[in-house]
Amino acid sequence: MFGFSFKCTRYSSAEIWYKFHPDYWNKGLATEAVSCALDYCFDELKLHRVEAGCAIDNLGSIRVLEKAGMKHEGTHRESLPLESGWSDGHTFGILKTDKRN
Repeated sequence: MFGFSFKCTRYSSAEIWYKFHPDYWNKGLATEAVSCALDYCFDELKLHRVEAGCAIDNLGSIRVLEKAGMKHEGTHRESLPLESGWSDGHTFGILKTDKRN
């Protein structure tokens, strides 16, 4: 699954999210999907900013977002309701002017 959540047009920004079945982990698919989504957001939609988030122990997603050029911008306490309970979540962001990988 992959999706976009757009804020009001005044902010010229969106949040992206994704979820891959474990059979497709560690194959570069999430990294490619995030990179394509960022290209679309900045080149086609002309957005200024894109955000994404993940649980603090989700090392795979952290690496995907970093490889796409997104920067860690903060951590929110107990912001994600997981099956195992509440998890802290990292927020990542990238601006149109930032270097993309």
